[in-house]
Amino acid sequence: MQGTLKNSGNRRLLSAVRAAARMRVTGPQWLMLLTARREDFGSPRSQRARALCEVLEQVVAEHAAPAVEQCAAARAEETAAG
Repeated sequence: MQGTLKNSGNRRLLSAVRAAARMRVTGPQWLMLLTARREDFGSPRSQRARALCEVLEQVVAEHAAPAVEQCAAARAEETAAG
C-alpha cells in the first residue's frame, strides 16, 4: 500500500486492510473499513483502492444492509408486541 495508508496516522486502517487480505477481520476492523473515506485507501486513480472499495460496497450490499434491515424488523415486532 502506498500513499495515504503509509501515513503513521493510518496504522490502524492499514492493519485492517491487511487483516482483510488475510480474511481475518475483527468487528472493530470491519467498522473501520466500512466507515473509512474512499480517499483513505489511496488516490482517485489507484486501481487497488478502487477494487478495495468495490469489495467493501459489495459486503455492505450483500451482508451488512440485510442484517440491519432484519434487526429493524425484529425491533418493530418487539415494539408492536409490547
